[in-house]
Amino acid sequence: MSFVSDVLQVQRELYSVEKALIVHSSSFEKNGQGFICGGVCGIGKSTLCFKLQHIFTPINDDRNLLEFTDEGLIIKSFWDQNLQQFSTKKYLVNQDVTAKLRAFLFVAKEFEKPTCLEKLTDKALIWKKLLLCAAPPVKGDESLFPNYFSMLEKLMSETKFFVIHHNLKDPPEFVAERLLEIG
Repeated sequence: MSFVSDVLQVQRELYSVEKALIVHSSSFEKNGQGFICGGVCGIGKSTLCFKLQHIFTPINDDRNLLEFTDEGLIIKSFWDQNLQQFSTKKYLVNQDVTAKLRAFLFVAKEFEKPTCLEKLTDKALIWKKLLLCAAPPVKGDESLFPNYFSMLEKLMSETKFFVIHHNLKDPPEFVAERLLEIG
């Protein structure tokens, strides 16, 4: 099997039983409490993860699983270090680190104001943002869309969502303080 077919098989198995979503995201944790930053390429997910790596433990800065368990949503790395051979990018991957999801963040670059959090409550906006980062079933697996949408609904009902307006000039400690304010 090829790398791509292996990934698609894993996705098919996870989505068929509504076990986990694959999310284009960075993630990090502190004391078992995790944050996941979802979004499109270039928005600043990895930048934020690298910035905070000495305060939080990175889980993965590119692809993560959000696993649905009886204990809540658990963040796990989806890629491992073996993927480094397929890219010139240096990934932050801690395959053995997991965390309970504390909040789902969408990154927005901020150039004037200090880093701050904006709580999201508009379900339509959250849906729109999730559809940009939660990997949908691929062609040939269309029958998995009801499960995919069901998992997105469950994620939305069990999670707090925020936009983190990240000012790159702010020190990591300041950004970490904002995140740890999330109850």
